[in-house]
Order: sequence, then C-alpha cells, then structure tokens
Amino acid sequence: MLRIERICEKRGTQAEISRKTGIARPAMSRIVRGLEPPYPKRGKAIAAAVGWHGDWRELFEEEGAFDDDK
Repeated sequence: MLRIERICEKRGTQAEISRKTGIARPAMSRIVRGLEPPYPKRGKAIAAAVGWHGDWRELFEEEGAFDDDK
C-alpha cells in the first residue's frame, strides 16, 4: 500500500482531495493505487491537499519506506 492511500483514509476521502486539487476522481483513484504516476504538479497538489510537509515523492512510496507521517 502506498503511503498516500493510508493518508487519504485518515485525512479525507479521495473525492475531497480530488476537489481540492482539481484532479479528476478517476485519475486520483489511479494515482492513489499506484496505477498512474503523480508527476510533480499533481504530486505537489496532493501533498498540499493532505497537509504533507515532507518531500511530496514520499507520499507515493510503499508504506514502511519511511517511519512516520510528517
């Protein structure tokens, strides 16, 4: 599971994050499941929407690659 998937569950639904970022819901779902790359613009927007303060790329790593949420 990617870290972003767990964070979406804790901090808001994919639909809410989709609205905040302007990313279409189907694309958001693919990104969160690791089926579509986030690319820098989208990745940074998602990081801002969930309140992530670390490197946005960490959100799209497999969970366990980093110890704690930032």
